[in-house]
Amino acid sequence: MSTISGYILRQTMAPLLATVALALLVLLTERMLRLLDLVLDSHGGLTVLLEMLAYLVPHYMALALPVAFFLGVLLAFSRLHQNHELDALGSAGVGLPRLLQPVLLLALALTVISAVNFSIGQPYARYIYRALVHDIGEASINVYLQERTFMEVNGVTFMAERFHRGSREFGGVFIYEENKEGQAVAMSAQRGNLDLAPKGERSTLFLLNGVRMEVDLPAAIEGGEKPPDFGVLQFGNFRNPIDLVGQDAFRPRGEDERELTLLELWRYRATPPPGVTTDQMLAEFHDRLVRTLSVLFLPFLAVPFAIGARRVHQAYGIAAGLLILVGYNQLLSIGKSLASIDQVPALLGQWLPFLVLAAGSSYLFYRSAYLVGQGSGLPSPLKALDAAMRQPRARPEGGARPAPK
Repeated sequence: MSTISGYILRQTMAPLLATVALALLVLLTERMLRLLDLVLDSHGGLTVLLEMLAYLVPHYMALALPVAFFLGVLLAFSRLHQNHELDALGSAGVGLPRLLQPVLLLALALTVISAVNFSIGQPYARYIYRALVHDIGEASINVYLQERTFMEVNGVTFMAERFHRGSREFGGVFIYEENKEGQAVAMSAQRGNLDLAPKGERSTLFLLNGVRMEVDLPAAIEGGEKPPDFGVLQFGNFRNPIDLVGQDAFRPRGEDERELTLLELWRYRATPPPGVTTDQMLAEFHDRLVRTLSVLFLPFLAVPFAIGARRVHQAYGIAAGLLILVGYNQLLSIGKSLASIDQVPALLGQWLPFLVLAAGSSYLFYRSAYLVGQGSGLPSPLKALDAAMRQPRARPEGGARPAPK
């Protein structure tokens, strides 16, 4: 690698990595605040929370990486332009196409990373994250146990007057259920403790100092003439299996098209999962391809917004470029939604915005690299933007310029 290429890569990588880190920090912090209550209720701790956030990284990386790459290229070439380094390199016969070569190699590497992320990383990470949310939600005692509130889970009615979150203990317990033998069973106890069972097994409720009563249901009494049998038991300690915490296994992967890999989307497009249509499968397939290939053309879009008249404020280029990326992302989302309900073909709704971005950014770079603009500086969309921002207001017809005092 030449000195110039290494220098340009260093100038690009610094803002790229900083933007990715900042974007992930903001997005994951926002999600962490929403997950914190769920994790604390399940007594999961910091390890479980960090594991859940880790499985969100592929999703947020797909959002942050294109923007970070665009800003990295734009800031790198803007710095080279503002410091007259592009002029010096141009005088030495090193033009923009040559300077863009290391950036294109970086774009190719990021495209491969995006392809792997969209094809495999996101589907599996999304499924594992949803499975963790399911497991934590079912292990969360507070979902089922609320003070002075009757809960019914799998035919068992439960109420506790007091609930101690840290110790999984509660006081003033009442339980009612109807068993398969045609009996109604009611229990009350001064205190109780819930022992969470491993996945697939029933939890155990330990009760202290209580009363258990069993009575035949009216439907179980033949002819309605026999008086109901009942029994009362006082106990100091009692163990009762109970399904206060659900133990259902999480569903298999693939019920949502976003959980399928890229190859699976194409392979099962004609036989989609229940509740998913073929149009949704194809829309998801084309969306991943379009977003992956878009990374290749971001350098061609960033460079024209980085160079121009040096008096132009750098924020203009950043704002205009980000506005284009946001609009492009919205067009892809709208196109995917319309394609998934068979309102427009994928070629029009998803590939047309990509072709416009590719052609437009390539043309802007061609003008910047090969056409010499009139006056000082290179031709750039920033000049038109600056001219629009500085356009003087038209004076009223017949109005005279005020005379200087």
